Amino acid sequence: MSEEIYKTVEQMIKKTKRKETVVTINNLQKNKDGFSNDISMFHLTYSQGEDIFSKEVVLKELSENVKFNKELNILRSKDVNSCINIPTVYFEDKEKRIMLMELVKGVTLDKYYLANPEDIQSAFRNFGVTLAQIHSICTDTLRDFFTDNDLRQKEYINFYIESLKNRVAKFEDPVYMNCLLNISEMFKTVSFTEVLNHGDYHFWNTILTNEETLYILDWEKAFIGDPRYDIANTLVLGYSWFGTSFKEPMLDAYQNITNKKIEHLECFEALSSFDSFTKTVPLIQGADDSHIRDRSFEWLKRRYELFVRHNGKRIKEAEEYLLAKGVLFKI
Repeated sequence: MSEEIYKTVEQMIKKTKRKETVVTINNLQKNKDGFSNDISMFHLTYSQGEDIFSKEVVLKELSENVKFNKELNILRSKDVNSCINIPTVYFEDKEKRIMLMELVKGVTLDKYYLANPEDIQSAFRNFGVTLAQIHSICTDTLRDFFTDNDLRQKEYINFYIESLKNRVAKFEDPVYMNCLLNISEMFKTVSFTEVLNHGDYHFWNTILTNEETLYILDWEKAFIGDPRYDIANTLVLGYSWFGTSFKEPMLDAYQNITNKKIEHLECFEALSSFDSFTKTVPLIQGADDSHIRDRSFEWLKRRYELFVRHNGKRIKEAEEYLLAKGVLFKI
């Protein structure tokens, strides 16, 4: 594995630098956190005459050209870099869909708040401020980074709801379709705007440095659309994965930056929580769940809690499934 990575890095560097450039890799590690198994971290040194580079770096490989080009363009964008903190890209290989970038030293936000509970409100406010800064970035120079599928204009909500209808139409219980129809009705009075959305803004994709600077990672799911898609998704992800509610401090900080009240957010929260929970319904209805890594199933309980909170419906088979997994809950 280390020999393969060495050859990849050496070839990438020598495409840009002279062939006689000397490359050394030390302290190679594979990322074990989260869901990213295509990331390697190491200390890279290369020299070319008196020019010496010696830094901790990340080698990231993406699975699709569209995702690779989008993330690379965003990380290289002057408009994005002028508003928020993101890693520097040193080298890239577009054919292999790999990029060599700065390793941001610090801790993910979930580890930070666990280690610093007295500072949790400040961390969540910083989290909200940074999301507001992302949404303030001018999209005029960014639109060419995105395919039509990632330019989610007003009509996107209809496509989104139709895709969810196709999902829940396979379920025997009509309660899911009825909930979705109610959500669809809620959106009839909603107007839409367009901003840069991160698309996967959660604690594992944020690094807080020793200087208390927040860096934002992993832009492969970014799109241009209404900011409330991003906000609602962030709130649902945060509670489902980490079991913590940070809505009030995050939204207060967000609205202080934008100087605007976020209207109709409850519609987007209902939609996002519905999407999140109904992805698990096949498990509840008997599909094989042996591949699930988190065997506590607390994450599923929290998705269900959000579904009930925003849709006002309890699902008997979901509660029976959770009880069978030894998960106790109160709603």
